[in-house]
Amino acid sequence: MFALEGLRAGYGLLPVLHGIDLSVAAGEVVAVLGRNGAGKTTLLRTIAGAQPMTAGRIGLDGHDLSRHPAFRRARAGIAHVPQGRGIFGRLTVGENLDVGSRAAAGRGSPGSLEAILADFPVLAGRLGQVAGTLSGGQQQMLAIARALCGAPKLLLLDEPAEGIQPNIVHQIADLIPSIARTRAMGVLLVEQNLDLVVRAASRCLVMEKGRIVHATTPDRLDDEALLKELLAL
Repeated sequence: MFALEGLRAGYGLLPVLHGIDLSVAAGEVVAVLGRNGAGKTTLLRTIAGAQPMTAGRIGLDGHDLSRHPAFRRARAGIAHVPQGRGIFGRLTVGENLDVGSRAAAGRGSPGSLEAILADFPVLAGRLGQVAGTLSGGQQQMLAIARALCGAPKLLLLDEPAEGIQPNIVHQIADLIPSIARTRAMGVLLVEQNLDLVVRAASRCLVMEKGRIVHATTPDRLDDEALLKELLAL
């Protein structure tokens, strides 16, 4: 179980997150929705340790990670796939996956490469290919697969549908809940593509001005009045 209690963070003197409370259970996919500037990316960056927190608690399986640096959070089981993917473009696909496996150091075995490639067959025949030469959709697949190589307990996904062709978005949408269940892993998903959210998420949280202001279920996202009120769509 992953839990945030009263999480606050910001940039210099500018506060962005104002006391976020949320939880994600093993096997659950929780989507975070909101207008641009609501603090969604800052939330994921703060959980991963890329952005300092100013108050609150970050807990994973009963362990307090609040004061841990980013590398220790990764080794504790938090994996972050940032917006823009963040792959190592000059390394091969295989080398990217090997880098991802190092996050499991001191916590057990890395994720099985065979099992990961079974979920991402497009990568199986490309292990020797330079990652920067992959298509955008293939790079997104690689970014997620690399994160899974660290055998995470919590996967943070920031806009995985961004710039991806629709058929790949559908593949990712079906894959996210499947890997969450089979790996007993929580997923915290920031996404503006509502089709992906409806297909992938167990429940949805709406952020506004650095706060969680509403909780709903994916089936409610076809309510145009609700979307207009909460997301200005």
